[in-house]
Amino acid sequence: MKEWIPIPGTSKEILIKVALEEFSIKGYKGVNITELATKANMTTGAVYHHFGSKSKLYGVVRAEMEQRIIDRMEGAASLFDQTDEALKAALITGLDFAVKNSICKLISEEFPDNKEGKIEAYLSNINSNKELPIEIVLISSWRSILKGISCDQVTLEQGKNLIKWIFKRENN
Repeated sequence: MKEWIPIPGTSKEILIKVALEEFSIKGYKGVNITELATKANMTTGAVYHHFGSKSKLYGVVRAEMEQRIIDRMEGAASLFDQTDEALKAALITGLDFAVKNSICKLISEEFPDNKEGKIEAYLSNINSNKELPIEIVLISSWRSILKGISCDQVTLEQGKNLIKWIFKRENN
């Protein structure tokens, strides 16, 4: 069992729920710990007691959402033998989940401390062509699509079509 999973109804669970909402709407830089604590009907001391810092709270929320996305990506990718089809299915499935759960802004951001996220690692593992690290381009493109959706510049359907376009190959 993960050590950070809170008991329902506890202050830790409430803080995680409020943090998920705040980070999903405002992004990491836009969240103020004092405002977050107030919205959760707690003090900033409670935030620091349970998580130590804004960055660590963000890390907990982000890691949980990334794991939920990866669980779905794995299921979608497992249906395909070809790497490009598996990657395309994974990215579209992840996009659907992020939109459905209103976490596009949260997932579109790079980690504040520049560490690699779980999704990047997962895409790297799917890529069977280690000579061509396509996941670097894919994660950047995918995050750009998520950001575009969070800013109402791109629709979900357009996002899916952009992912399909990335994988489109000319017939010779």
